[in-house]
Amino acid sequence: MEFIQKLKQAEILEISKLLIPSPGQIFSTKLAENRLLRLELYALAKEESISGHNLLETTLYLVTDGILSINGREVKDGDFCIVEKSVCSELKAIKNCQVFIYTFFDEIESEISLKHLPVATPGALAEWIEVREHSVSSKAIIQQKELTLTLFAMDTDEGLSTHAAPGDAMIIPLFGANHVEIDNRPFEIRQGNFIILPAGIPHSLKAITPFKMLLTVVKA
Repeated sequence: MEFIQKLKQAEILEISKLLIPSPGQIFSTKLAENRLLRLELYALAKEESISGHNLLETTLYLVTDGILSINGREVKDGDFCIVEKSVCSELKAIKNCQVFIYTFFDEIESEISLKHLPVATPGALAEWIEVREHSVSSKAIIQQKELTLTLFAMDTDEGLSTHAAPGDAMIIPLFGANHVEIDNRPFEIRQGNFIILPAGIPHSLKAITPFKMLLTVVKA
């Protein structure tokens, strides 16, 4: 399933500029959807709230700017919180904030397991993987045929050689900076922005500094 076309593929996207919180307003845009996942980006102005969010589905919230209260727990920039299905999510912006919302659909033949991550306990996502000297590390959160979520950590000058993803991919930097080449076009990504890698297009990564990221790959 392709990421929506109004977002530029193979371009650096500044999260804070993509959706700008405005007093009294809540903005959202859908980034991707298939039978396992709906991925959205929300911007909430201070004091704005959403009641009864995603009651029927397991949801992962990743705050990339500001502070969001989720069921009374503060989730700040770089933090995540997982809310299980049948638990009602009450969201309120403590400060202007942007948040990626991963909604996981329950499929009988393909039950999703959020490996390694705690439920209902906010924490810094970057802390769930370590940068190891002279190496690249990865930790799978979800591994399904149509959807993968993976944490990566790489030391300075380490990276991933040229390859192509089987589906549209999105990199959200969690720490540090990275040099990305997509079809021989250079980009520099760091915390506060993200980039979409089109399916089937060769790309490579090389860490400029110790670097951590969340990689999402969505296939139709």
